[in-house]
Amino acid sequence: MLIIPFLQYAFIKKGLTNNGTDENRTSFLEKLQHFYNNIIPKLFKHPKMVIGAGAFSVVLAGIIFCNITQRLMPVAERNQFVVEFYLPESSPIQRTAQVCDSMENILKKDPRTVSITSFVGTSSPRFHSSYAPHIPAKNFGQFIVNTKSNDATVEMLDEYTDKYAKYFPNAYLRFKQIDNEDADIPIEVRIADDDMMKAKVLADSLVHRIKCIDGTSWVRTDLDGTVPYAVVKVDPVKSNQLGIDETSLATDLSSTLNGFDITTLWENDYAIDVKLKPQWKYKKSSVENLKDEYIPTPLGTSIPLKQFADVRPAWEYGQLVRRNGDKTISVLVDLKRNVNEDDIFPKVEEAVKSLTKQKYFNSASISYGGVKESDAQTIPQISSGLLIALLIIFIVLIFHYKKISLTVLTILAIPLSFFGAMLGLWVTHSQFSITAILGIVCLFGIVVRNSVILFDYAESLRKGRDGMSVRCAAIEAGKRRMRPIFLTSAAASMGVVPMILSGSPLWSPMGTVICFGSLFSMLLITTVLPVAYWLIYRNINKNKKK
Repeated sequence: MLIIPFLQYAFIKKGLTNNGTDENRTSFLEKLQHFYNNIIPKLFKHPKMVIGAGAFSVVLAGIIFCNITQRLMPVAERNQFVVEFYLPESSPIQRTAQVCDSMENILKKDPRTVSITSFVGTSSPRFHSSYAPHIPAKNFGQFIVNTKSNDATVEMLDEYTDKYAKYFPNAYLRFKQIDNEDADIPIEVRIADDDMMKAKVLADSLVHRIKCIDGTSWVRTDLDGTVPYAVVKVDPVKSNQLGIDETSLATDLSSTLNGFDITTLWENDYAIDVKLKPQWKYKKSSVENLKDEYIPTPLGTSIPLKQFADVRPAWEYGQLVRRNGDKTISVLVDLKRNVNEDDIFPKVEEAVKSLTKQKYFNSASISYGGVKESDAQTIPQISSGLLIALLIIFIVLIFHYKKISLTVLTILAIPLSFFGAMLGLWVTHSQFSITAILGIVCLFGIVVRNSVILFDYAESLRKGRDGMSVRCAAIEAGKRRMRPIFLTSAAASMGVVPMILSGSPLWSPMGTVICFGSLFSMLLITTVLPVAYWLIYRNINKNKKK
């Protein structure tokens, strides 16, 4: 209010003539103003076509939206990535260490690598909000690789992901870029069934079909393979004669196999438990060793386990997950580099539907995790936030206009910005992400501001001393407000060009939405809104001059 008028006085040396025109138009703005002054009266001769064009732009925006890449949470721009090592269940930690050491030597030879932090048998603490630590396991390892730059990170991931994923026998290396998405697995299909055999057959069939889908890299279930174990079936007659029940037997076996605590040693701040275990536990464990294990009785004697129990080997799944109390098998699907989840998920869903149509799998309950589940939780929150923003804008406009009709017309002008926003994302091949939604919120303010300065001037002309007709007021408001609308929209769009040129997956979509949305909304506002204003209020003050 203080500085801008002074800047206008200092820099604007050329004014308008008494007739509001200047015959010596040389600047771009003057040519643009002249063109607009000639075209706007013609628009009022075809009001249905003008309003239809505005409505068509919204429909076209919806069509483009369905054809652009959608990913709510973009990847993080960090000079860092993660390598996860997965070996078969029950693999010794020495084998895991060998694979990790071999890969570490390969990465160290790359000049783009700055440092490597390795974890064998465990994982790192949480160093990123959306990257959860892995449960410690002997068949798991992890690297945190620091690179020279974010570009080096992308280059190394593009080069190493497919090359070394299955480079080592019986091991899978998962190269993962740090992501803002809280879903660890891109696509997850959860199968729940009372009959675990049917669930296992369905999961295996689904894994086979998903592997045939182009774009998937590692498809597996969360059963983690099978592990050997021993089944101890107690003879009830003999155990009762000896005074041994199943509870005391389980306790004795657990104490014997896990060891008896003797003492605790300290290495700096870390406690190390010292336990006493059977000698055969440190050799090759077998069912025969377990059969010969002596079990104490209440009579003070010890009896070999094989005298009152049948001990036999068996196999069991390494992991069996329960969700809400139901046994569940999850089919986990990793994707290749630069493959979007939305492109693969419909194909996975189609494969699930084709299998579950079979009568044998009718009892299975299917649910989805991964990115789909994460988005299903996040999108309603974002939608409610947008609705609250629109409600606040509506209340402010009501207090300003004191008219429901003009307030509603201003709110309805907001979708006019969608076409430019969606077109920009499609042209630049940007993803529709959370920052693109923030850009749309910014467009809300830009469109409402431009609508207000247009309608305010039209209302002042119509209600002024001379009292123009609605048609004349709408045309004059468009002519006088075209330049400030154009300048403010152009300034907003050009100001975010560096964000677009940066190519950042986080900020580029936001800049694209604001840039293209501002320009195209400016075009539609200056053409559609004057005509819409005239159509709404044309029956008012009919006696005034046309």
